[in-house]
Amino acid sequence: MRNLLHVVAAACLIFASLITPAHAELTLPPDAMEYATKGINGVYSLDFDAAQENIQKVFALYPDHPFAHFGNAMIAWSRYEYEFETSDDQQRKVFEKILDNSIAGIKRWIKKYPDDSNGYMGIGALYGLRAMFNMRNRNWITSYFAGRKAISNLEKALKLDPTYYDAYFGLGIYEYFAGTLPTVIKVLAKIVAIKGNPEKGVRFLNLARQKAHFTSDSAKLILIEVQNTRASKFYDPSTSLQYIRYLRAKFPNNPLMRYVEIICLYETKNYDEVTAQANQFLALIGTNKFYKDIYIPRAYTALGTTQMAQGNFQAAKQLFEEGRQKIKAQQPSRWGVWNELRLGQVYDVLGEREQAKAQYKYVLTFKDKWGFDDLAKSLLKKPYVVPAEGIGPLPPL
Repeated sequence: MRNLLHVVAAACLIFASLITPAHAELTLPPDAMEYATKGINGVYSLDFDAAQENIQKVFALYPDHPFAHFGNAMIAWSRYEYEFETSDDQQRKVFEKILDNSIAGIKRWIKKYPDDSNGYMGIGALYGLRAMFNMRNRNWITSYFAGRKAISNLEKALKLDPTYYDAYFGLGIYEYFAGTLPTVIKVLAKIVAIKGNPEKGVRFLNLARQKAHFTSDSAKLILIEVQNTRASKFYDPSTSLQYIRYLRAKFPNNPLMRYVEIICLYETKNYDEVTAQANQFLALIGTNKFYKDIYIPRAYTALGTTQMAQGNFQAAKQLFEEGRQKIKAQQPSRWGVWNELRLGQVYDVLGEREQAKAQYKYVLTFKDKWGFDDLAKSLLKKPYVVPAEGIGPLPPL
């Protein structure tokens, strides 16, 4: 869920910056404003072709504006994340190249307009995107340096305009996530003095939620993740459910907004509703242009995991096996491989140890893009037993 929240949140900055220029001479013309609006709506709706078409029109009318560059990078990131489920190496290369070009483009803009707070907001957001991308690929040190550049630029935006509450969104993300690093990463963090304050982060995110003009909804999305984190002092899935229902009503065509609601329903133990919504989600795949075949594993994750959470392991087994048959022709994806691992856990609970071991070995045949190998290796050594606290969250690790 984290990547959905981050990409939608960051995409919101495109629109924010396009229509809040620091200087009158930087104001976009009305037709460019219209294209920008359509572009951001395309990202929110996962209609990437429409988003790209309209961002290109902004480039044509206002070729050097930093947030045309930013929009271009966000579309490339969104496609890699959600059209290709982070499973296509070629699309990854496309994203990385566009990100580099976009940062270079915004640097040119800042050189020309050094007092434009939106330039610093835009480049800060792109460095934040680079930091998130590097962190996902376990490049912790390079992620840190990109993150520091992100924070430095966001702080410059606030210095130029103290009422730019949208900047608190990015600062809140940094403070919270830097302050909640996994223990193993904290060892590396000491080397480069990574420090964060989760309480300050949540305070900044709520400030953005309440006062930001354009990242208010984005702040809600990040707070959903924070509030869905178990064993956290901020755990509050009921409030998360309120936030996502508001956002679903606002962006009804986005299937992943719907899926985040399913996750929140799972966290609040509304299992009957999870099953009903997941079945509806599955039924829309192939009949609605935004519900793509690559989302099939997500539907089965919700259906199978909900049965596991209720102790119905035979039903979970049937669902995960059915899901496997439905995606035979697909390239491996994060959610699909996660379901294969979950199926191994189900086999273990049902006493089918050899089949479970075969599943864990199968998971290990894939390149470890998603961080499942350590868990699969440990389960090969010792059978899965349902922990006292339950089977855990619905999304992959």
